[in-house]
Amino acid sequence: MKLYALLVWFLRLVNRLYFVDIRSAMSERMPNEGPVIVAANHPSSILDGVILSTQIRRPIHYLARSGLFRIPALAALFRTLGAIPVYRRDEVGDHADRNREVFGHVFELLEGGGCVGVFPEGRNSPRLQVGQLRKGIARIALGAEARNDYGLGLVIVPAGVNLEHREFLGSAALLRFGKPIRVADYADLHRLDPEGAVARLTDTVQQALRRQTLHLEDDRLARLVEELGDSLQGSLGELADLPPPEPPQRKRFIKRWLGRLAGLYSRSSAATAAEFRRRVYTRQFLSEVIDRAWRADPERVSELRLNVERYIDHLRQTEVRQALAESVGQPVTGRLLRLKMTAYAILMAPIALFGLVHNLLPYLFARLGALLIRDEAIRLFSYFGLGVIGFGAWYALIGWWLWQESDLGLAGTLIYLAALPPTGFVALRYRRNVLRYRDRILVRTLFWDQRELVELLRSERARIQDQFVVLADRYGVAADEASRISSSAGSRRL
Repeated sequence: MKLYALLVWFLRLVNRLYFVDIRSAMSERMPNEGPVIVAANHPSSILDGVILSTQIRRPIHYLARSGLFRIPALAALFRTLGAIPVYRRDEVGDHADRNREVFGHVFELLEGGGCVGVFPEGRNSPRLQVGQLRKGIARIALGAEARNDYGLGLVIVPAGVNLEHREFLGSAALLRFGKPIRVADYADLHRLDPEGAVARLTDTVQQALRRQTLHLEDDRLARLVEELGDSLQGSLGELADLPPPEPPQRKRFIKRWLGRLAGLYSRSSAATAAEFRRRVYTRQFLSEVIDRAWRADPERVSELRLNVERYIDHLRQTEVRQALAESVGQPVTGRLLRLKMTAYAILMAPIALFGLVHNLLPYLFARLGALLIRDEAIRLFSYFGLGVIGFGAWYALIGWWLWQESDLGLAGTLIYLAALPPTGFVALRYRRNVLRYRDRILVRTLFWDQRELVELLRSERARIQDQFVVLADRYGVAADEASRISSSAGSRRL
């Protein structure tokens, strides 16, 4: 497995360049030894395996559809990562015989204390959903236990892959582990009713996996959750079960500055990582409440949706959006923030332009090249491969040209090349920040006096908060937690 470890180390390095951030939550629930099946959702196809492999500290043998092994280079990569092809009826005629061999191989891996990775949906996850699971994972798990008289000790660990964007480039990922499911707990039922045990275990894994991801049955409810998250502006953050921040560690002067220099190559910080993690947990909380409320009281949810749409529409009409939300009630802080964002927009523009000019072509090469591939699984993964090839070749070409045509010398050329990745990250962050905080930049909004509008937006937002607190109180959230939301939300700015 030395080659596997080397490849995973390389993927971790590349992940730091291509993902904004990758975090794991409740990773202590993943056993370090013993037989285990990791059951994960499938939002980004092959990239989900990359995320799991780089976040789980033990080799994983994935079950993957055999169609992904048609390209020799990818097949070699998948087999190095421990992937095992599973054959479908529409791919090969003797799929049943081949899959019996596959199951036997999986049983041997588990009996040897190995780790098997399964995406039990059997296809890419629908947007903001976990699709209906196939029963293969339950059949494998119960079959392995039955072969060992239910004394194997096999557990299934649900792993929720939560992506800020389904596309690979520029995304952030949070991997959440659920409580391990002991397969032997279904032994008695499996002896009496094998199919009933398979169905019950499949349902247990389904529900556990949905608790670790953002899942909503209805696209309209999914949009409502997104709009609620934007409207409430994180006022539900205290309900997200986040660990306390790590205390700052004192470092020597040299280590402190070396850390800051290394930070230039990262598109994430502790603050942005915590913010993304809080968004995921809060959206999960919102989705659970809205989903339960819709099943029990759709009229209230419909009324809430209308109020949220009205509130967002008013924000769009005003062109003050986030600036008003942060400045009302604290005019001095608001002015200072707008001055800060104005200075940022002006001073960082040359660096962002430098990064854009030097990184745009390989970025477009990876993005447009991937669009030429019809297979979604291969297309999503190709962002990864084409990015490595494109950026590597482009940087090498720039370095060769500088070495041949400029007077920078070796040291100057290396310094120039070293500036390309961080300035590329600056360009991405600059675009994101300008779009996010554009209403705080003084060149856009120098003067306004709209107190009546502010009061209208404040009252609409308070109505949305109150309506959601009622739903949270009735459909799965304790009354004391709901009151905490209300008091916290009431003290927040618009």
